[in-house]
Amino acid sequence: MDKKKQLIFNLNNFLLSTSHTLDFVESQYNNTTPNHSKRIAFLSLKIGQKLNLNDKEMFDLCAYSLCHDIALNEAKIKNEEYSILSEIKIKDFPFLSNNNDVLKYQNENINGSGIFGLKDDDIPLFSKILNFSHTLDVNFDLSKKDIQNRKDIIAFVKSNTNTLFDKDIVNIFLDISTKLEFWIDIQNENDILQFIFNNLHDFTTALDFEEILNITQSFLDILEKDSKLISNCEKMCEFYEFEHKDKYTFLISASMSKIGKLLIPLNILQKEEELTKNEQEEIKAYPYYNKKILSNIMGFNDIALLSCKIQELLDANGYPYSLSAKDMSLKDRLIASVNIYTSLTQDNSYRKAYSKDEAIDIMLQMAKDKKLDISIVNDINKILVKD
Repeated sequence: MDKKKQLIFNLNNFLLSTSHTLDFVESQYNNTTPNHSKRIAFLSLKIGQKLNLNDKEMFDLCAYSLCHDIALNEAKIKNEEYSILSEIKIKDFPFLSNNNDVLKYQNENINGSGIFGLKDDDIPLFSKILNFSHTLDVNFDLSKKDIQNRKDIIAFVKSNTNTLFDKDIVNIFLDISTKLEFWIDIQNENDILQFIFNNLHDFTTALDFEEILNITQSFLDILEKDSKLISNCEKMCEFYEFEHKDKYTFLISASMSKIGKLLIPLNILQKEEELTKNEQEEIKAYPYYNKKILSNIMGFNDIALLSCKIQELLDANGYPYSLSAKDMSLKDRLIASVNIYTSLTQDNSYRKAYSKDEAIDIMLQMAKDKKLDISIVNDINKILVKD
């Protein structure tokens, strides 16, 4: 591994660390409960074991389960657009086995009543498994400690054999669901994680920084599809002549700097009226969530430390840590400043974008008030405004 050009990366470690953000988004559309994606992964892997999937296939099946609804916040509803977008968003993920269009066809039913009308063997195996696991947890919540819930699930599965579900998958489920340990394990996050860690081969590898940026960019797109944050950051990194590793660590940090917002309710993020004080406090928590999420990802320590400072100001009036100038490095000051410029120059739910000149005027005043580094603001003016 070339430490100047690469970073250790494990796709399932990355997705396990970020899955609760996607779960929170899905809970607002489908009323799912916490650990939804982990339960889907658990059930899917249980089925995969019975189907004798190899190590690479099991690794990929877990990854597909954890990111199954990566496109939901953008598409809003599960239609053809959603299905195609799901596949686009994971095109750069480093899957190991030759399974194509898994997320595209994850809502297909055996009888052809799904989005694309595929039937039986025309549906990829992984898609069949995901559809089965997802349908059960959305409709019944597999985490419920309720014997009647289990009976209802089994009755539902039997009644939809060869209509919604493949009979072979149904038979596997009916077998594993006879064991009490299955129901106990699927109710507990720690038991699910222990099962995943004990049954997945460790396919940790070294990826080029550029490859990792392509993966993390997908998470910025979930909230800010047309954001110029990465391109603006890249121009500034080149202006400051950052070395390759520093540049891409900075860009990856920027791409993950909004992931904490996925844990903020959509009715707050998309609110057009002025936020209440309580709502403002919820928004202010997102950089803290950035750090909490990213600190669990292998090799992301520096990225976590930088991305959580996206809203800090030099006068200690930023959030969530109220850092002062002496606590903020050049990179800290730069990511905060580029974020402000990018935010000002793009539309959001409560106002239209400012022009570039208007944005830099606002930032110059902020620098005069000792909130931003005047030298960085002048450089942004030179590179992003007047270039």
